[in-house]
Amino acid sequence: MNRLLSFFLAFGVAVAAAPSWAGPGHDHGDGAAPTAGAPSPRLTASSDLFELVGIVEGATMTIYLDRAATNEPVIDATLELEAAVGSGSTKLPLEARPDGTYVARADFLAQPGQYAFTIGVTSGADIDVLAGNLEIAVAEATHAHEAAWWPWVLGGAAGVAAIIVLLQFGRRRARPAAAALGALAVTMFLINALALPADALAGPGHDHGDAPAAAGGNSPRRLPDGHVFLPKPSQRQLAVRTALTEQAERPRTVTLMARVVADPNAGGKVQPTVAGRIEAGPRGLPNLGQRVTRGEVLAVVRSAAGSIERANQNAAIAELEVARDVAERRLARLKQLEGSVSQREIEAAQAEFDSATRRLAAVTARDATVEPLVAPVTGVISAANVVAGQVVDAREVVFEIVDPTRQRIEAVAFDPALAAGITGAHAAPATPQMQGPSIPLQLVGAGRSQVEGGYPIQFVAAGKDLPPLTVGQPKRVFAQTAVRVKGVPVPAPALVKSPSNEDIVWVKEGPELFAPRVVRFEPVDGATVVVVSGLQPGERVVVQGAPLVNQVR
Repeated sequence: MNRLLSFFLAFGVAVAAAPSWAGPGHDHGDGAAPTAGAPSPRLTASSDLFELVGIVEGATMTIYLDRAATNEPVIDATLELEAAVGSGSTKLPLEARPDGTYVARADFLAQPGQYAFTIGVTSGADIDVLAGNLEIAVAEATHAHEAAWWPWVLGGAAGVAAIIVLLQFGRRRARPAAAALGALAVTMFLINALALPADALAGPGHDHGDAPAAAGGNSPRRLPDGHVFLPKPSQRQLAVRTALTEQAERPRTVTLMARVVADPNAGGKVQPTVAGRIEAGPRGLPNLGQRVTRGEVLAVVRSAAGSIERANQNAAIAELEVARDVAERRLARLKQLEGSVSQREIEAAQAEFDSATRRLAAVTARDATVEPLVAPVTGVISAANVVAGQVVDAREVVFEIVDPTRQRIEAVAFDPALAAGITGAHAAPATPQMQGPSIPLQLVGAGRSQVEGGYPIQFVAAGKDLPPLTVGQPKRVFAQTAVRVKGVPVPAPALVKSPSNEDIVWVKEGPELFAPRVVRFEPVDGATVVVVSGLQPGERVVVQGAPLVNQVR
């Protein structure tokens, strides 16, 4: 009897404690998270000229047509789309949209099956025929909820029966324990029945309605192997461009830190020779960036003597006045004795008087001396350090003038023999993060004395349409040597850093698939590097938008 009662009690507790009952295929919320949804059905076709991707949504296909080599959208093409449906073929009319896509609509696009497409493409002088297959899979069906209440009823009945039997036939000492166990079974049954909703019990293939939806398959994402799935709409939005790689030889390059300096033949400084107060010139004080010509008066300095200089000047004036008076009286006496004294003495007295008069006039007028400050060269004002009424000292730099078209770039090298082996050079911004064009340079010469531990090498910017340069602006100089390096040239913006801080480039392996490649490179100039390992000729490297592709997770 005790064994039978124990069996009923254990069965009731086990049934009542079950959290849920589900049919085959049921997945609880505490299982693995749902995987990302599959992308929409796609039609892909490519050739040496074009690359086509058609994304199907319902009965509509949106077609993206790009250049195969550059990934540049083709928005002015004429397309002829023909599909093999069943035993025949159907031509699909296309609608060109302003955003550069083409739209086709057909009822069979919403039906599962495999369809072969032929696409004729005409863009300017380029004519091509593409072929591709479209597979539309059968959508998975969901099953309705199937309630299964009998385990709950049986569990509750077993628990209640166990309590009744134990209370009626159990030993007196076992009654308290039996009552407690039976009460526990009933309590667990009630908690499960009230806490779980009715749709927690389901049949085969059941999927909870409140489960999180799977991630969209048409979104950019990083695949487990490190590749990036980047749909065509995202490629258009990010303006991703590619270039075909080819093997080439480039000169080995040495990177030098440099700065912009003024050309000594096309720049100058304006300094007064006396201390005084600044006054505006005929055109007023010059502004920054104002163009001036050689010999133009920029400002004037009216000298102002100090108290000691003024006292010395007054003493000199007094001495010169006395000397002039003495010379004047002596000249007057000699003129009265003309005939009795020689003419030579009279002329000497006259010369002495004239000299004293001129010296007195010069010293007296010195207090009002005005010195014009003129431009030594033709150029623009690069620095203006004064305002009207400012008192300046002698040899103080008042204005600086440079010629923007004749500036130099001075680099510092630590090998004195480097200058002899330079065959060419380019200047780029001081850091790779800074944007700016690469400037071709021409070697001017190298110094033979150390400056800051290195040897200065000067270059002059060559070419037309040069960007503006400012004196003191930092630069990087890529000095090319006679040694040649064999590799794959790519633009410098194609290089990005991987999460492990490795240098990588992104290679387009499919219409919407990009692969990272670890590379080793050597710089050529500010705009190009030579990849010596990690790339093969003929691959499509992302040359624009690589940092954006690298950020996809």
